Amino acid sequence: MKWNQQIDNLNQHKYLRAGAFVLLVGGFLSGNTIFFFISSLFMFYFLASYFYLEFVGRKLQFSIVEDQIKLFPNDEGKFTIKIEQQSWLPIFFGSVLLAVDKNISFHIGEERKQLNLIKIPFTIFGKRELQIEVPFIAKKRGVAKIHRVDIEIGHFIDYGKVYLQKVDLTKLEVVVYSDQRKVSGLKRIIPKNQGNYPSKSAIIEDLTTIVGTRDYQNGDPFNKIHWKASARMAGLQTKMFERSSQFSWLIVLDIRASYLEERIKVVTFLLHHAASNHIPFSLIVNSKKVGKPSYFELPNGEGKRHLQLALTFLARLQVNSVAIGMHSFEKITYQHALSSPYVIVCADQESVAGWHMPTTSHVYGLAVSDQTYSLHQWRSFVSQEVQHG
Repeated sequence: MKWNQQIDNLNQHKYLRAGAFVLLVGGFLSGNTIFFFISSLFMFYFLASYFYLEFVGRKLQFSIVEDQIKLFPNDEGKFTIKIEQQSWLPIFFGSVLLAVDKNISFHIGEERKQLNLIKIPFTIFGKRELQIEVPFIAKKRGVAKIHRVDIEIGHFIDYGKVYLQKVDLTKLEVVVYSDQRKVSGLKRIIPKNQGNYPSKSAIIEDLTTIVGTRDYQNGDPFNKIHWKASARMAGLQTKMFERSSQFSWLIVLDIRASYLEERIKVVTFLLHHAASNHIPFSLIVNSKKVGKPSYFELPNGEGKRHLQLALTFLARLQVNSVAIGMHSFEKITYQHALSSPYVIVCADQESVAGWHMPTTSHVYGLAVSDQTYSLHQWRSFVSQEVQHG
């Protein structure tokens, strides 16, 4: 635990301390017992006050019990601060000040332009530990961290104070996922190619997945006969395979697009829809990062774990992130789209008007206008002939 410590030992007391010292010396030299005794008491008081303020915060420890909390906007949450006094000196008038990002707010706190503040009073005896729950409300998408921890300790019989400022990192993240915005046009996305998405209307069978058997019919291939079932049923049985079509999504997000927060909410809706309907999805964003690839990529996958990874990234996405140029992003999107049957591009129409996409993919663009959100086929989207609503 690293603190910057500052002591306010009341400069106005320096005259009293000087007077007490003069009385102490005068009483000693003159042999006046009363002066010597009174001045000794004053000097002892000042020394005790000084040493209390000097050492009361030396072994004080502060931490957050939780490492990470995940919520949605308007959810209520709480984290727990732990204060440990490892010395024998008690603290009767203490307070801790926390400053956090503005995407969470406190029930009783102060809102500043850049950060939200809360001041929490506490009392703790020596060699004790104290835990305090701090409730808050998640306000909007983002990741809230604690940027400042200040502790103020007041003298219990004087007006002196100790100010402690924590200089090392306080490990707490409140991840606030994005809201959802429903989008129209999903019915336009119809699976047509072979793949691993179950579909009763598909004409292609997945030979790796047997879902049952039926009576043998003339013309059934020999390799489709289920011999074990035939022996059990005393008659030839033919294997029935799951019919499937390729139905994975590639979602493309441009962080420089207008109405970015609204687009992120639409992407969040699409991710939830894909996860609940067992649709594999991948996500690429032209947010520049260190390493390879130089942009954000969530590989193809499905399920709750995959959804959580995508939502966490969207929560961490910052609107002022450095973006890859649209020309380079077009090439990146094209390469990903070659292996993706369905592509959903979330970008401004004018930014992608000159993009070329693979003819083997079904590409859709997200149109945003007057709080309406809809998916349109690529040709009409890039030609800006989209009819909103």
